Amino acid sequence: MLRLRSSFLLPCLLLAACSGISPTLDFSRVQTEFENAFSSDLLFTGRISAAPADYHRVMHSLSTAGISKLDATQRPRAWMMRAVAEWRTGSLSNATASSASGLAASPPPHSREQVLLTMIPALVTDSQIITAWKAAGMAYTTEQYAPVESAYLGAMKSLAAAQAAMDSSTPASVRSFHAYHLWRVLFNWETIIDNLKGGSSVADQVIRNIRPHFDGRDLLDMADAARQSVPLGDPLRVIMDAEMGSHL
Repeated sequence: MLRLRSSFLLPCLLLAACSGISPTLDFSRVQTEFENAFSSDLLFTGRISAAPADYHRVMHSLSTAGISKLDATQRPRAWMMRAVAEWRTGSLSNATASSASGLAASPPPHSREQVLLTMIPALVTDSQIITAWKAAGMAYTTEQYAPVESAYLGAMKSLAAAQAAMDSSTPASVRSFHAYHLWRVLFNWETIIDNLKGGSSVADQVIRNIRPHFDGRDLLDMADAARQSVPLGDPLRVIMDAEMGSHL
């Protein structure tokens, strides 16, 4: 079993939500801005990472009114882009609402849009948990930790649903993105446990109590399995390998 004891985490920089979203929409331009942001937005553990500026432009462009005017086949992609941009720029409740709207727009089965929209609630939950934990001094009592565990169990259900939405037609890059964020969520959860007040004996008991939820598996074992599911040389696998190696 892989065990780490560390105080690092992947913080999510939460920014104020933008207002005055434009009703006009040049969808091709917005897609280009989103892809520029998405491809450059490599999140590293242990660092504050601001959202790329293109995410703000995407959010400003994709108003509800503008999305409603798109062809029905484009709406799931628009909602996906808006949800991701809102998550990364800290408009978390809006991101959750956008993911629900996107799924209601019937994205193609097993598509990038379906998988990412299904994942968003888990990523929002993780951002909320980490932000609150940092504000509390990064050291919870077991009583303070209890709702965190419940929230992470819910997040894992969202990630499992996203996993179930994938099949052989799902792009490899989407599979890597899912695996990376599964790894990241599990590592953040473990980090909070490792820093519980009361020391390693308290943390070990909490970890033992979690295992029955995952057929006896340990959080970090699951995280490592997610890491190894990403092909060697993939940019996200490179990040995971480097981060794991630096904390062994």
